Amino acid sequence: MIELWSGIAIGISLSFIAYKIRDRSKHSDETLGRFTDQMKDVIYIFDVKPVFRFRYISPSLDDYLGEGTVAQNYEDPYDCFRRIHPDDYELLVNKVTGHVNYDEPILQRWQTNDGRYLWFEEYTTPIYEGAELVAVQGIIRNVEAAVAEREALVYESRHDSLTGVWNRRAFDETIDRWKDKSIAIGVIIVDLNDLKRVNDEHGHSAGDQLLQRTAHVLTSRSLKVYRLGGDEFVVLMSEVAQSLFDQLSLDIRDAFDEAKISAALGSAWHEQVSDFKALYDEADRNMYVHKHRLKQETSLVH
Repeated sequence: MIELWSGIAIGISLSFIAYKIRDRSKHSDETLGRFTDQMKDVIYIFDVKPVFRFRYISPSLDDYLGEGTVAQNYEDPYDCFRRIHPDDYELLVNKVTGHVNYDEPILQRWQTNDGRYLWFEEYTTPIYEGAELVAVQGIIRNVEAAVAEREALVYESRHDSLTGVWNRRAFDETIDRWKDKSIAIGVIIVDLNDLKRVNDEHGHSAGDQLLQRTAHVLTSRSLKVYRLGGDEFVVLMSEVAQSLFDQLSLDIRDAFDEAKISAALGSAWHEQVSDFKALYDEADRNMYVHKHRLKQETSLVH
């Protein structure tokens, strides 16, 4: 219901602006200014022809981007093209040239005076004279909080809450993206040897710390680290030479020794992977070989 009324309010406001822009008298501009100056959302009218300029910008833009932004854009209509995020630049160009779907809200990022980028959602209406686009008008709403919340939810859905590494869902999505490709892939499987003992002897908080230390060792050497559950971690590398992959495997083994973390590692690399399960099973077998060897070494010591 809130979204419905919000849409109705935006529609009414844009209709009002459309009416006012057709009436070019000084009185209408003053009326429009009084109507919009108190609004929290940013309202603007931008003339494309015959002169490239802002006809109106509500003062609330200064509240979001910094003092003086409105005055700067009146003086220099190209300031907005410098403030737009580079990834959104083409979207802005399309908006003022009539090459966007004006029926859909437009998400974009604008730079503040102190260099930060904030997310805004815009509802835009084109103004035509005959078949020619002469202006665009819009209502821009700050949606930074909503975008940040959505990004946090996306992050949480793909990351392990305890260690911060990628989770099984992210792992499955990565493998799915590789399904129709034939590329070089390397897999390193890590299985902790002492997690159960640490949990039993020192409590689950100590076990959690061991998992976090393990994640730290791995993420200090690779960004593609996944915790698939329990004490099992996986490192993935794609489109990398075998020599680099083998070196990473050795570096990780040495790092666990240096951190005094007992872990069994198994790795496998194939130049062109058409069957990821076969590659993973090979790494898994190698991990169990290493685990068995570590147990034998431990029993000889004792």
